[in-house]
Amino acid sequence: MWRKLRYVLGLVALCAIATCPAARRSCVAQNRAREADQLLDVLADKIAQHVATTGHVPPTAAPLTPVPSCCEQGGTCAPEAATWAAAGWRDLAFSIDGPFRFSYEYAPDPSGMSAIVRAVGQVDCDAPPQTVELSLVVKGTEVERTKTRE
Repeated sequence: MWRKLRYVLGLVALCAIATCPAARRSCVAQNRAREADQLLDVLADKIAQHVATTGHVPPTAAPLTPVPSCCEQGGTCAPEAATWAAAGWRDLAFSIDGPFRFSYEYAPDPSGMSAIVRAVGQVDCDAPPQTVELSLVVKGTEVERTKTRE
């Protein structure tokens, strides 16, 4: 009986060891991908605050930042205040204070009634780039959000 139990336990342990690195990589990739969602939500909240007081989205666009991409900088981008010095980012009071993997962009519609915030990056520099967009539409004093992922 103990022999069979040891055999089964040994087989279970080998299976766990074999799948552990793959599961860890998947978990790390999911955590890294959340960065884009979380920071786009932060940007959307800042835009919604502006809409609540003025009735329109902030008018100044913010270019895709940083350029070059984080993968071209070794996999992650270092937090630097100068990176977020463009007028659009200053108007949104947005900067990133820790290492990050995505580039961000803010594109308001000239009407002031909609905008797109976008994150472009790679959770693993060997994978194709990922784009996450959050479309914002002003509805009265509220902002309707629609997220898409490519």
